[in-house]
Parts: sequence; structure tokens; C-alpha cells
Amino acid sequence: MSERILALETSTLSCSVALFEGDVCVYAKQCCEEHHVHASSLLPMIDAAMTTEGWQTTDLTAVAVCAGPGSYTGLRIGTSTAKGICHAQGIPLIAINSLEIQAYHAVANGSLEAGATVIAVMDARRDEVYTQTFRWSGERFDALDETRALVIESQTGVDVLFPHATDDAIVLGDAADKTERLLSGTGIKWQFTSAHPMAECARIPARNAWAKQRFEDVAYFTPAYLKDFQAGTPKDPLGLRTSAPS
Repeated sequence: MSERILALETSTLSCSVALFEGDVCVYAKQCCEEHHVHASSLLPMIDAAMTTEGWQTTDLTAVAVCAGPGSYTGLRIGTSTAKGICHAQGIPLIAINSLEIQAYHAVANGSLEAGATVIAVMDARRDEVYTQTFRWSGERFDALDETRALVIESQTGVDVLFPHATDDAIVLGDAADKTERLLSGTGIKWQFTSAHPMAECARIPARNAWAKQRFEDVAYFTPAYLKDFQAGTPKDPLGLRTSAPS
């Protein structure tokens, strides 16, 4: 029997689950909300997924979860849920960079030419984004730099902010609109696509991790938050605020 993997993505305002059987995503569900509802939504979403496919938790061979960066609350809930299932069933935990999951959105609904550059951007409040640049090999994404919490200032220079970007780069993520606005006037011709990371986009990296037996320690794994937790609800989660008139 092919491996059966439950995937959880909780790094942003969006919460999603997916089920993979072998190389196929057999179930995917996403819930987008104005405010984080992961604590009340995630377990019912998992239950609905398992019921729909007729799976039991004993059928799972691994759980894949977003490893950060992202929302402190969302990552904590996703991680604790994944670790709980893995511990109870004695199965491996797979952790996948949230920005890598975001990048795979570019190939989820169509083809992407080998060599294409994708810049994943996730909102980090104010004029900051979490970002990482990837290149598509035709089969997988290879990271060109490290995950960063980046303050976008157009006067710094695009080549300094994104040194691995190409002229036809694709900027993808829930901070794509904010990134485009902050880089306005620089003359770049990139493609900006706004989208939340989705659990179904973890299929390729989860399968690669399974094949290489690249698992995390269930007891000690913690996600990469990158920034210290800031209490309170962000007033501008999508970075759409405009500058005050002078």
C-alpha cells in the first residue's frame, strides 16, 4: 500500500488540510478567515477529511506540517496537532518550510518552465515580509537563499533586496500585493500573484521527505517563528494600508 500522509498548513490566516496517497492528493480543503480560527477549525477539518476518504488515523503513515515562518499562533496549533497525532500513532513527523509550500502554489494549477524563479513572500506586518527565493528544476524547487524577515525599502535597490531574482520572476504569497506596492516605481516587470499557502501544495516536498526518510523528532521539534511573538490582532494583515497624506 502507498504511503498515506496528512498535511496541515496553518502558517497564515488561512488554515488547510490535505491527504496524500502515494503521489496523489486525494483530498484538500482550505478555510480562509479574517481572524485566526485554527484552534476551533483544524480538528473538525481533519475529521472531515478522514471521514470523506474513509480513512482512520491508524491508516496514516506520516503527518506533514508547515515548519514556519508564519503566525506564532497558527504554527503552534498546527505543530501541536501534528505532534499529537504522530505520538499517538507512532508515525513520523515531516516538517516543510512554509515558504516552500507557498512556492509550490506556482505549479499546483499548471505548468512552470524549468529554470523559473519564484519569490515566496509572506506577510510579517508593517513593511516586512518573510521571503525566500526558489528555482524550479522541472521536478522540485531548489532554494537559492535562506528564509529571511525582510524590510522592503525600494531605495535599497531590488538587486540588494532580492539578489537571486530574474527579470521574469514570479512573486507569490499573501504579501504579493504589499511587495508590489512597496516596490512601485522601481521598474521591475515581475508577476505578482496573491495567494495563501495551501496544504495540498505540500505534496511534492512531503513525498520527497518520505522517500529520503527525512523526519523530525516528534518530542523536540519546534517551528521557525523567525520573529518574536507580538500580542494582539494585526491592523493590516494583508499590507494594504496607504500612506497618510502629507
